[in-house]
Amino acid sequence: MAIELYSWPHSSGTRIAWALEELGAPYKYVELDAKNRDHLQPKYLAINPHGKVPTLVDDGQRFFESAAILLHLGDKYGVAKNLWPAPGGQARADALSWTVWAICELMGYMIQYLYHGLDTPVSFAPPDRSKAAADYALSQLKRQLQALETQLQERDYLFGAFSLADVAAGSVLAMGVRFGLGLENQPRTAAWCTRCTGRPAFKRAR
Repeated sequence: MAIELYSWPHSSGTRIAWALEELGAPYKYVELDAKNRDHLQPKYLAINPHGKVPTLVDDGQRFFESAAILLHLGDKYGVAKNLWPAPGGQARADALSWTVWAICELMGYMIQYLYHGLDTPVSFAPPDRSKAAADYALSQLKRQLQALETQLQERDYLFGAFSLADVAAGSVLAMGVRFGLGLENQPRTAAWCTRCTGRPAFKRAR
């Protein structure tokens, strides 16, 4: 049974399309129309009760949340493609940890900073922004970026060779950079982000 990816453009589903392109896994892209509220229709809610994207259906198994989907793809397809470590050992532990970190920590603080601290298409209207929220999110985001800068010391990618963990973190920062997040104080991270977004699979996913 073919893999089905339910998504729409410029969403978290793009990182899943990127991962699938890197893996060379055949899949069917099912584009939902958010304006038409396709994601809230009973047929879609039957596979994703939260009514969000992305959703992945693989051989009858249904997955939502991009981090969970990436971990599934890594386990099922990534090891053979040298894009995910085999079970056991610190390499596997690192891949799990950095992937979840990218979506839960890096993404979380970056989004709050975009909402409250910058003028972007996704930002709250000025009267609805909180300076305290912006300041706190930025302070935590700086910590995340410094950890990433340290990890990338003498490495082209998070673990040396490109992996699905780079898809997780790279997709987050690619969005931030697109909306004006500056990386001038993190030169290694900026160069890494450029390498990630320059990959053919990333361009196909977009």
